[in-house]
Amino acid sequence: MNEDKKMTGYASIDKPWLKFYQENAEEMVYNIPLNKTVWDVIEEKLEEYYDIPAIEYFKKQFSREEFRDRVYIWARTFRAMGVEKNEVVPIYGPFFPDICAMCLGLNAIGAVPYFLKLAISKEALEEETRESKIAVVYDGMWPLVSGEFSKDKFKKVIVSTVTDEMPSPKKEIVSLISYINAKKSKSYVPKEKKYIWIDEALKIADYYTGDVKVPFESNRSAFITSSSGTTIGGGVKGIVATNETALSQINMAKVSGAQFYPGDRCLNHFPPAAATSLNVLFLVPLYSGETIVLDPRVSDKDFYNQLITLKPNAACSTGSAWEVFFNRIEKEMREGKKFDFSYAKGWTLGGEGTDLKKFKKWNEIMKMANAQNGMFLGYGMSEIFSSATASMNDISPKKSKIVMDSGIPYAGTIMSIFDEQGNELKYNQRGYLRIKSPGKMKEYYNKPELTKETIKDEWIDTGDIAEVDEDGFIFVYGREKNNIKLENGKKIYLFDIENYIKQNSFIDDAVVLQMPTEENDNNLVAHIVFTDKELSNEEIKNYFSLLNEKLNNYLPREVNLSAYAIHDVIIPFSPTTLKKDRNKMSKQTTGYLQVIDGNLNKIEFNLNNNGKLIPKCDIITIDKVKTINRR
Repeated sequence: MNEDKKMTGYASIDKPWLKFYQENAEEMVYNIPLNKTVWDVIEEKLEEYYDIPAIEYFKKQFSREEFRDRVYIWARTFRAMGVEKNEVVPIYGPFFPDICAMCLGLNAIGAVPYFLKLAISKEALEEETRESKIAVVYDGMWPLVSGEFSKDKFKKVIVSTVTDEMPSPKKEIVSLISYINAKKSKSYVPKEKKYIWIDEALKIADYYTGDVKVPFESNRSAFITSSSGTTIGGGVKGIVATNETALSQINMAKVSGAQFYPGDRCLNHFPPAAATSLNVLFLVPLYSGETIVLDPRVSDKDFYNQLITLKPNAACSTGSAWEVFFNRIEKEMREGKKFDFSYAKGWTLGGEGTDLKKFKKWNEIMKMANAQNGMFLGYGMSEIFSSATASMNDISPKKSKIVMDSGIPYAGTIMSIFDEQGNELKYNQRGYLRIKSPGKMKEYYNKPELTKETIKDEWIDTGDIAEVDEDGFIFVYGREKNNIKLENGKKIYLFDIENYIKQNSFIDDAVVLQMPTEENDNNLVAHIVFTDKELSNEEIKNYFSLLNEKLNNYLPREVNLSAYAIHDVIIPFSPTTLKKDRNKMSKQTTGYLQVIDGNLNKIEFNLNNNGKLIPKCDIITIDKVKTINRR
């Protein structure tokens, strides 16, 4: 470990986190080949760990040799289809074995796979694919992109299915179910020469007999993933990574102690559009000699089954997914069920994270179930090809302010805090989080102006409000854009109101959203989960009254929290991203409660003729409370 140096108070100068790494860790990060593509490096690792399966898909395993051969088959297939170097090939759908091979096959020939965001609008789809002529689509999601992919600009559309490479008899069963569902919904892909299924596409490889690989070129685009839309500019943004930035991220993960070991198994259940899925759950474990266990089912119920039945050593998901998982484990333990998580080495919490109380409880459960390690933490963003922080079990206990820490920056990464004028702040001062990383994006795809807004003097502007303490731990509070501008020019952040509400022992979780009304543009609503699930209706009313009293003293006079929505167990989350579904909750206009003049009222928001919301209040009897907006 490095010895402590004299501190200046500025994280970008002191880099206090380096004391937790080996002496030369920062220098080791930059030890990447400067004349090789990602595929060149991965191919070497496939040969190094030749006896370990590369991929497992519904119990069917692909050896590293088989996977290498499939990569070259796809490289020749794309060449035979006329794909040139630097050409962008959009891919829409989950991670299947052939999608994995396509990804690296395109990299080998110098082309660029663009993993499209699944929740993409028709307008964004047209914009993001305007320069493409070959596309790949999952047949189960064909209706979502059929309008664009049917256009004449696409010469060929490769169609993948969930049954590709499934072992029998599961393949036949799932194929029949998929066919019946497609016939019912009339969502099947047209039977035209333009659309070619995987098995037929692979035969095209034989038509190309020339050299597959192209010479290495510095700073050439390698992959494009999709932003979540929460950084500057919002909306759909393609994040361009070069071979150098992708290899830097892989190397940073290894140098910084990522929990990936030869022969272990890593679960990958997210679509490749997410940088975490492509990098942390595919490239890094493949590089490290792990077997990637692919399962494209993303729901919280599937996540439970994947962890229990597939027994992955490494896995990563959001706070919501882990909360559902551990809630179920805890319940089943109370009922006498035994669990053995001795295979768990690198289970990681990412996304929106959680709070320290829940995190400690989850680690207690892990310990009781014989896990080799407790839970790890991570923070990252698409603009740096995923991860920015590392969490090590020997740094304990986890730190906490009002929010829990997200670990320390990767070796080679610099994270610091700035004010609105761009001045760097000292330790434990809250402001705008920026990141310097050798893994930072090249650009936003076809968005030069937005790229300039996000990359400032080599810093990536994350759009998050955070702090860094004197040991280098990062504390992320929330999105900067989630604020209310007050009459005096100051701001109040919605996440601060959420954290204020969650300080009450009877509140388990809370999300605060703006609900502008005719009377007040700064009207708020809160979605909450109570700690005690067996509260009487009178107790619920009393808690609302107590919250109202506290918030009246906390909130500025022009801000009003007018209603609460109660949820059982957990705040609603998206079934595809497994993150809290703020967008869906923001559209909810019914099912709210509030105590007014000592009475419990049902609140709904109706639109007036001017398009403004008007709250309508109805006093309800106490015995009806429990049925309202319960999940």
